[in-house]
Amino acid sequence: MSQNPLQEQSSGHNRIHERLVDYWNSLRAGRAFPKESEIDPSQIHEIWNSCFLIQNKPDTKEKGYRYAYLGVDLIDAWGDDLSSQEISSRLINPSHENFVKKFDEVIATKAPLVDESEFVNTRRIKIKYRTCMLPLGNAPDSVEFIIGGMKWKAY
Repeated sequence: MSQNPLQEQSSGHNRIHERLVDYWNSLRAGRAFPKESEIDPSQIHEIWNSCFLIQNKPDTKEKGYRYAYLGVDLIDAWGDDLSSQEISSRLINPSHENFVKKFDEVIATKAPLVDESEFVNTRRIKIKYRTCMLPLGNAPDSVEFIIGGMKWKAY
């Protein structure tokens, strides 16, 4: 299920995605999206450990996405510390193919995305999650990073 978090009514800041969307909206100040350099982890310290930052690398010989930051609360969800590793559905885990498609969607639409789904991590544990992904970049037509927040539970 994907939807636009900007259309959701915030009923407080008890959800990671609501807090992250509110922060993102405060930074963009009428622009399509804020810059990655504007992200201040101290401003969202209560959720930062459940956040991730993905770098989009379209113009390099190493095309694809790379974690620039992976919050410590998410390492158990993935089953391994994937920070600074290339995100590849072939090399990491078949479940990451869905995430790559969602990253592609944020890049293509230049718009926020909320997703609820599940995957099996590298330790073969079923993970159900809710995540939001928000574009970041220097120009309105160039998404260079995606900031996200994820709430998850193992089953």
